[in-house]
Amino acid sequence: MQDHPIHEMMRTLGKAGRQGFAAGGEWESCLCALVLALEPACRYDRILESLPAGDAGLGEGALLDTLAHLGYVGRPVTLRAQQLDHRLLPCLFVDHCGNPAVILDHDGSAWKMLRGGDIVHTPMAEVKNLRGRVYFFSRFDETQNPLSAFVRQSTGYGWFQALAGRFKGTIGQMLIAGFFLNLMVLVTPLYIMLVYDRVIATGTPDTLLMLVAGVALAILFEWQLRAVRSRGLSWFATRINNIVGNRIFAHLLSLPPALIEKASVTAQIARIKTFEAVRDFFCGAVFLSMIEIPFVFIAVLAIYIIAGPLVLVPLVMIGLYVLLFYVIRARVRVAIRLAARSTSVRQQFTIETFEKIKAVRGYGLAALWQSKYRDLSGREMNAHFYLNWLGMMAETLAHMLTVLAAVATVGVGVHLVWAGVMSPGALVAAMILVWRILTPFYGLCSMIPRLEQVRHSLLQIDSLMDIDTEQSGAGAKNARLPALRGHVAFRRVRLDYDGNGQVVFDGLTWDAAPGSLVVVSGANGAGKTSILKLVKGLYEPAEGAVRLDGFDIRQLDAGDLRRRIAYVPQQADFFHGTIMDNLRFGNPLATPDDMRAALEKADAWDAVCALPDGMDTVIARYGTAALPPDLAVRVMLARAYLHQARLWLIDELPNAFLCSKAGRTLIDTLVREKGSRTCLIVSYRDDLMRYADLVVILRRGMSAITGTYDELAALKQTLSEKGGTDAVSIEKQGKGGSVPLSVAGRPA
Repeated sequence: MQDHPIHEMMRTLGKAGRQGFAAGGEWESCLCALVLALEPACRYDRILESLPAGDAGLGEGALLDTLAHLGYVGRPVTLRAQQLDHRLLPCLFVDHCGNPAVILDHDGSAWKMLRGGDIVHTPMAEVKNLRGRVYFFSRFDETQNPLSAFVRQSTGYGWFQALAGRFKGTIGQMLIAGFFLNLMVLVTPLYIMLVYDRVIATGTPDTLLMLVAGVALAILFEWQLRAVRSRGLSWFATRINNIVGNRIFAHLLSLPPALIEKASVTAQIARIKTFEAVRDFFCGAVFLSMIEIPFVFIAVLAIYIIAGPLVLVPLVMIGLYVLLFYVIRARVRVAIRLAARSTSVRQQFTIETFEKIKAVRGYGLAALWQSKYRDLSGREMNAHFYLNWLGMMAETLAHMLTVLAAVATVGVGVHLVWAGVMSPGALVAAMILVWRILTPFYGLCSMIPRLEQVRHSLLQIDSLMDIDTEQSGAGAKNARLPALRGHVAFRRVRLDYDGNGQVVFDGLTWDAAPGSLVVVSGANGAGKTSILKLVKGLYEPAEGAVRLDGFDIRQLDAGDLRRRIAYVPQQADFFHGTIMDNLRFGNPLATPDDMRAALEKADAWDAVCALPDGMDTVIARYGTAALPPDLAVRVMLARAYLHQARLWLIDELPNAFLCSKAGRTLIDTLVREKGSRTCLIVSYRDDLMRYADLVVILRRGMSAITGTYDELAALKQTLSEKGGTDAVSIEKQGKGGSVPLSVAGRPA
C-alpha cells in the first residue's frame, strides 16, 4: 500500500479508537478520501464528532450522514462511469454489487480512483460500461435552505410551515388518493339506491349480480387507495417526527448558554416534548378528518343530483357545525393557556421541592410545602376540569347535530318521496351520504381541545426555532483564532446575569500575558466562576469586553473557542460511557498510552485499574455508576492533562485534593509551565497566590483588587500603617490555605 495522506488519516483516526479505520475499512477509506478532497484543512476533532456513535464499521448511509454533519450534501444519480463530468469530481461511486470507490480526478485517459484502500489509475476503457449510484457533494448553503430565517423572511412562512413544504409531494399524493377515495365511497350508497329502485321494486334479481360485481370491484379499488394513503400518512408522520425532534434538540444545544440557564428544567423538558402532541395529531383521526373536508363537495353534489332540495339539510348542518366550532374554540383557546400555565407552575414547584427536599425537612416546612402543593394541584385540576368540560360539551353538541341531521334528512326526504321528487332508494342513499358529509365536521368539533393544543405546540416550535443560536442569525460568530496564545484581558467588564440591575461586578479590568498564572479569589457569590465562564464565552458581559489574544470573544466562534480551552469545573462532570470515552472528550486523538500517562499524572491510574472493568468501566454523572468523589476529581484532571491546551481554566478544587499527591502535582505543573501555558485558577490558597503572576480579588458591591501577591501584601501594610478601620478581610474560613490579606474597602 502506497503511503498517502488518506492512509495517514486512517492511521490517526484508528489510534483514536475507531476500529473501522484501524482495520482499513473500504467505506472508512472512502470517507477519508472525500474529506481530504472536499476540505483538506478539516480538523480531526470535527471528523470524530461527525462520525456515528459506537464503533460499528461505516456503510453507505453512515458515510453520507457523516459528510452531512460536516456540512456537505450528497446528490445521488444513477449512470455509467463514462458519463461522469470531471467538473463535478470528487464523487462517491457505488457499483451494482455495493462496492464503493471514490473517483478523484482524471487525466483524459484514466480515472484516478480510491478503490480497495489504494489509489489506482484505471483506464477509462475498463470502466466505461460500469454502472452504479454516484453521489456528487456540494457545500450546504444555509441561504438556500427553506427553513432558514433568511428564506422565511421572504416567504413569510413559519418554521414548521416551511418544513411541511418539503413534503408537498407526499401531501399531494394523499390528497389525490383522498379525491378518488371519495369517488369510490359513492359506490355503496348508489348501489343501495339501485337495489331499492331497480331490483326490489322491479323484481329483477339478474341485475343484482351485476351490481354486486361492480360494488366488489369498487371496494377493491377503495382498499388499495386507503392503503396508499395510509402508507403516505405514516411515512409523513414518522419522517416529520424524526426531523423536528432532532432539529429541536440540536437547536437547544446551540442556544446561548446564558439563555438556557434562565429556563427551568421543566421548561427545557417541555421544549423537547412539545412536538409529541403534533406527532400524535398527524397519526390520528383528526388529521384524516381535515384532509377529508375538502372533498365533501363530491357527496354534496351527489345528494343534489339524486335528491334535489334535500341537499339543504347537510348544508345547513355544516353551517351549524362551523358556528359550534368557532364558539367553543374561542373558549378553549383561553382555557388551554390557563391549564398549561397551571401545569407548568405545579411541575416547577415539584422539581424545586425535590432539589431542596433536605432543606424543607431540615426547617420543618413539610406541612407548609404540602399545603402549597395541594393548592397548586387543585388549581391545575380545576383548569383541566374546565378544559375537559368544554371538550365534552363540544362533542355532545356535535353529536346532537348529527342526530338532528339524521332526523331532518328522514323528515324532509319522506315528504320529497311523497311529492315524487325522489325515490325511496334515493332517500336511503342520501341518508348514507349525509352521514359521510358530516362525519369529518363531527370529528373536528369533538377534538377542539386537541386542535388547540396542536396549534399551541406549533406556535411554540416556531417561537423556539426563531431564537438565534450561536451559529446563526444575529448570534453567529464566525471568526476563529489561527493559534491560541493565551493572552487574556478584561476591559471594564460589567456582569449582570438577568439584566435586572443586580450587578455581580462592574468595571473589572486586568491583563494576563500569555503564559501567566492568574489566581481568582473572593467571597462566595462574588463572581469567581463567572470569570471563567466569561472567558469560555458561556456568558457575555453587559458592558466592556473580554479579549483573547486581542480579539473580543463575542467575535469568535463559540464552539471553536471552547474546544481550544481546557476546563476543570468545580464539580466533576461526566457523560454516560466508559472512562476511556470520557477521557477522549479532552483529546479525541489520545492513544491508550496518552491516557495512561495522564491518569498517572493525576494519581488515578492505580485506582482506575482497581475497578472491575478498568478503563472500560461505564460511568455517569448520576446513579450507581458514578465514581467516588475523590477519584472523579482526579479523572477530571487527567482529562484536562490530555487536552494540551494553551489556556487552562480551573475552578475551585477541594483543599483536601490540593494537599494530596495529585494536587501537589497539579500545582507543580502550573508553576513549571508558566510562560508556556496561561492558567486561570479559582483558589484561596496562599501558596498558589505566591506563585501567581496576577491575583484578582473580587468583592461583591465593591471594586475588585488586582496585582501580584507582593503588591497586595504591600497594600495591606500601607493600610495598616495608616490605621485604616474599613479593612475587609478576604480570608475564607474552613477552607484551609486562606489568604492572610486585608484590603481597604472602596465602593464599586
